[in-house]
Amino acid sequence: MEKLRFDYIPLDKIFISDLNVRKVHVREDINELADSIRKIGIQQPIVVFEKGDKYGLLIGQRRYLACELIGLNEIPAIITLIQNDTDGILKSFSENIHRLQLDYQDKMKVATELLTKLGSIREVAYALGVSKVTVRNYLGYAAVPDELKQMVSEGKISAVTAAEISRNIEDEKEAIEIAKKVIEAPRGDPRRVILETMKENPDKNASEIANLASRQRLRKIILHITPKVSNALDLACRDFKSTPSDIASDALEEWLINQGFLKL
Repeated sequence: MEKLRFDYIPLDKIFISDLNVRKVHVREDINELADSIRKIGIQQPIVVFEKGDKYGLLIGQRRYLACELIGLNEIPAIITLIQNDTDGILKSFSENIHRLQLDYQDKMKVATELLTKLGSIREVAYALGVSKVTVRNYLGYAAVPDELKQMVSEGKISAVTAAEISRNIEDEKEAIEIAKKVIEAPRGDPRRVILETMKENPDKNASEIANLASRQRLRKIILHITPKVSNALDLACRDFKSTPSDIASDALEEWLINQGFLKL
């Protein structure tokens, strides 16, 4: 078994190796990661290899960039040996392919517990180093503002719609205004167009979103899915309090982003 060394390495001694397999979305949400490191430090060292008086980075590129962003001088690192370029690529690939993201249900539990202890979405977002919208995503319907919940109770909008507005619009007053625009629209596609336009234009106000939506049309596609996929979709709808069309749309959008066809 290979013996590994651990050390704190100056950032200016590290370069991002071409052997590092992570090439896309490297800087996505990097500010949130930097905020997290600023608050709680680095919880996992990067992995590097020696090359002359420098160190080539194999694993932990985002951690390295976040530390650079906040001006840290050094970073904890595991120093490994590589026999050749292929060996380095395999080590980088193996770490990325086997690493599991924290399950979404676990994120929801953490956010809910922190909300109980800290008292506000703003404080939870600060503690986790993420945006308020991200926290609302974790919390689901529990994070929906009371006035939107009242609209749900009165049957004006669905709980799914209320949660969707809350997830995408950070300002509570603006979220309420958008809900009013949805209520004014006929049920069906006109409401769906407003919500999709809202998701694509979260920085615009309710009137601007409604005006944009009036000029938009949704493209409909038909998906044929197996019983196994259908059952999985039903489970996802139950867990995320969403609809099949919303989950399918989100899944398609995420795939297009990951494949590089859709730019944010």
